[in-house]
Amino acid sequence: MSQGKVYLVGTGPGDIELFTMKGCRLISQADVILHDHLIPSGLLQLAKPNAEIISVGKFASRHTMPQSEINSLLVEKAGSNKIVVRLKGGDPYLFGRGGEEAEACVEAGIEFEVVPGVTSALSAPCYGGIPPTHRDCTSNVAIVTGHRKDEKEIEIPKAGTVIFLMGVSNIEKIVGSLLKAGWPGETKIAAIEKGTCYDQRVVQGTLDDFLETAQEAKLRTPAVFIVGKVVELQEKLDWFGKKPRILLPGTHPEKYRRLGTIVHRPFIKLVPIEDYTQADKVLKNLDPYDWIVFTSTNGVKFFFERLNIIGLDARSLHSTRVAAIGGTTAEMLRSFGVLADMQPKLESSVGLLEEFDKVGVEGKRILLVKPEVGSPVLFDKLTAAGAVVEAVVVYRNIDIEPEPTDYDYIDRILFTSASTVRAFLKRYGSIPAGLEVYCLGEPTLNEAKKHNIQGRLLYG
Repeated sequence: MSQGKVYLVGTGPGDIELFTMKGCRLISQADVILHDHLIPSGLLQLAKPNAEIISVGKFASRHTMPQSEINSLLVEKAGSNKIVVRLKGGDPYLFGRGGEEAEACVEAGIEFEVVPGVTSALSAPCYGGIPPTHRDCTSNVAIVTGHRKDEKEIEIPKAGTVIFLMGVSNIEKIVGSLLKAGWPGETKIAAIEKGTCYDQRVVQGTLDDFLETAQEAKLRTPAVFIVGKVVELQEKLDWFGKKPRILLPGTHPEKYRRLGTIVHRPFIKLVPIEDYTQADKVLKNLDPYDWIVFTSTNGVKFFFERLNIIGLDARSLHSTRVAAIGGTTAEMLRSFGVLADMQPKLESSVGLLEEFDKVGVEGKRILLVKPEVGSPVLFDKLTAAGAVVEAVVVYRNIDIEPEPTDYDYIDRILFTSASTVRAFLKRYGSIPAGLEVYCLGEPTLNEAKKHNIQGRLLYG
């Protein structure tokens, strides 16, 4: 047997947080990754830098690569003693042709494993507010493909709820088959478009009127269809549809998920500065400073990475007190073995200034760790309070092209720094109409006001 191996990995329905921990580990170890078109955004960022990434994406009615060629490629790459991860939307064995790929491995003597994924057949109805089973409605459910090989008739199984996958192009045939099988015309049916994603939409109707309803709604792919009495529960149980959808141009989406459905679209990327000559001089002699102030997790990360590069570590801070702007920054410091001496309850520059006002800063030497372009608020106000303030630049922001976003499905935008405001306006010129604007901290809000953007202040 070859020393290579194939992993058939289900990537789930679209929400990246529904991807499995095992899948994350395998992506990070893979030599070769073959991926479908419909995989969660961001998964490929987990790949190691030298991994070979190949798109074999499948779109409605057309394939980038025929299935037979995908099978051959899996065998070829694994046969070259490589670890191959095949990323497949949903679950590999539920209408994903994973069985065919597994057979190809067996026939070629290639070792393989299957990593299940959360199927859209169950997750899309869940996010759409429709439980496939319910004691008051039905105790059984059937899952059917809406697209049969060689255009065969769609067989309707006997079940209280029937779920159809890959059926947008065959709506007429699906509805006709249900009516022919004896389902009443007044039976409720729903389509869940883009299930679990920020632009999910639920379109409802009855078997009698659904063809017209779907046409008027301009139904999009991919969509899952669910038929049965359980559809009547949709409005009552629509938990996902009631969450605000928030565009985040900044970093660390995990910090803000409590606020709603976060649509992460970074407009900037954090990278090292080009010349560390001046920064290194400061980092090699931290003893004279009374305080070092970290205003972000990014500052902590780049600060300690640079310390390590020049042969130093957390012991360099042994005689200096450390301030963190908030809990997340303090936690990042803790990961480098440093406990913050100051962490304001109000997680902002204002909160830090209030804490420094309590301890007094007159005559104290304070080092601010910052990006190349950052807010001058802390520097100016600490200086005005009598401190001797210096800044050390350890990273910079560069503009990047964000992923496309459908603003019809966005309710709010959250700016987490002045640089995210500038980057967004540089890219789009203005805020799309109808969006509520929130700004993290006073400096960010002030930057927004400079550009005549009316926003609300968000702390922490």
